[in-house]
Amino acid sequence: MGVTVVFWSPVPGQAGTTTNLLAAATCMGLEHSARLLLLGHLQNSYAAVERAYFRPAAWHDIHAPDTGIDALLRLLKNRKLEPAMLRDYAHPLLRDRLDILHGSIKQEDAFIEMAKEWLTPLLAVARRAYDIVLLDGGSGSGSAWNELLRQQADVGVICLPQNRLLLERFFQSAEASTLQDRRTLLAFGQYDPYSTLTVKNLMRQFRIGTSVYPVSHNTGWMDAVQHGESNAFWFRNRKTVSGHENHLFVQQVRRLAQAVIDSAGARQSLFGGRVGDTP
Repeated sequence: MGVTVVFWSPVPGQAGTTTNLLAAATCMGLEHSARLLLLGHLQNSYAAVERAYFRPAAWHDIHAPDTGIDALLRLLKNRKLEPAMLRDYAHPLLRDRLDILHGSIKQEDAFIEMAKEWLTPLLAVARRAYDIVLLDGGSGSGSAWNELLRQQADVGVICLPQNRLLLERFFQSAEASTLQDRRTLLAFGQYDPYSTLTVKNLMRQFRIGTSVYPVSHNTGWMDAVQHGESNAFWFRNRKTVSGHENHLFVQQVRRLAQAVIDSAGARQSLFGGRVGDTP
């Protein structure tokens, strides 16, 4: 049985939640033997998660009829969805390592109204076919749908900004007080290594007792995500040497990816999950 990992942030627009998810997912797909399913923004067929891997010219090719989240939900409602079927409805990004399930073609409100009842059973089926199911849980606290996504997490990756005021608000919140009861990783996205607000200083100030994973801002990665070249960026840069402009970013993402793998494998053998596994 696999594990659901949800990336999310308590504040919108500052912590690189989606780009952190994409970087970690691509790195895990290239460097680990776990089978991964990336769902991203379920309610949007032209979501940032999907644009990161496909150029516009290829967009219509991956949205074939009867594929993606809409098809799976129809099968699930009709009690016809089996774990072995998921690969037929997903698109391979890295063969036998990383698949993506594209989003709904419905309007957001219509999709959410239909999907909220079936999200939990859908993920239960997905975890029987994949070792790790990755979700983008969004940011902020105003969306009931994002909150539903976060509730599905076996492992939560909370993406935090390098902003003292916002961190003070978060660590004083009721939500932060529950973190010790859950499997949680903290990642500082869009991190500036030259700021005086270093990871060590922030951990000391906010008495953070768990490991923290900075992911520095990287212009090349941000451009790759915008142009559908996420895989190409990692193939080019995964063997960079010290001093290369992308070396620090790659090493930081690699550490975050390893932490996700370790956390997801805490309860069961990670690298053997396949169709037919039982809880």
